[in-house]
Amino acid sequence: MNLSFNISSYIPRILRDEYYYTEARILSLNAKELAKYFLYKAKQEGKECINFINFNYPKDDDIVRIDYFYPIAECDNFKFKSINQDANLSKDGVIIINISIRLNSNQAVNDEIFINKKDLISTNQDFWKSW
Repeated sequence: MNLSFNISSYIPRILRDEYYYTEARILSLNAKELAKYFLYKAKQEGKECINFINFNYPKDDDIVRIDYFYPIAECDNFKFKSINQDANLSKDGVIIINISIRLNSNQAVNDEIFINKKDLISTNQDFWKSW
């Protein structure tokens, strides 16, 4: 009797964890498009680059963070500080993004869901020029 009670108490927890994990996976699959969108908006605002974006979604205590790494340039205060002039922009002009998603973060350690994903954004040569 005790064993069946213990097993039945785990089922709601397993379902809750699966729900948060599925939600985080869906966010991570769409994060590359979000990263492109934030770069596009930054360019519209006159910024050449951004280092990271932090926002809370779907709840206030859930965190999505997108970090941008530029292999051929250094981003400082929304401007490219130095661009490697020897780089072939048609081949080397990629942006590496690191996507971190943390859901259910104000709970116990075993209740948090954390997903980390890396991806590449290909750019054209015009991206590296100032607007």
